[in-house]
Amino acid sequence: MEFKLLCDAQSIDLAKSGTIWGNIWVEISGRSFPESNWNDIPVAFLSELLDAVEFVRDTKGKRRRVRFFDGPYWIDLVGLSDATLSISANGHGAGQEVTVSVHDVAQSLATVRTELLHACLKRGWGDHMDVRRLQAQ
Repeated sequence: MEFKLLCDAQSIDLAKSGTIWGNIWVEISGRSFPESNWNDIPVAFLSELLDAVEFVRDTKGKRRRVRFFDGPYWIDLVGLSDATLSISANGHGAGQEVTVSVHDVAQSLATVRTELLHACLKRGWGDHMDVRRLQAQ
């Protein structure tokens, strides 16, 4: 698969600030971005990515940028005409870009969503605002 979202659901932790931190990253053409096991805010990032895919999925030329919360890294998504998306990773010269099917992206995101929600609910974080948002998607 040219694009894959990865999350180590066992790495998640609730900080004193109330933010859920854990390892989340993407692979584009087999290369990890921003890097393998990138520590960020996985529940909120996944929610933003799900919204972006939904926004661009059916309309040619629609664009959305999803930023990682830690560091100057982001993913740009552009809807194409035939149920495909262009996804590019950016920040510090990353410049990786692929064209992928909406179905494949949605499947990757759904798998991570299920794993992440299970891990959050198991820890008793079902009332957390980010977890509730992810559950509603």
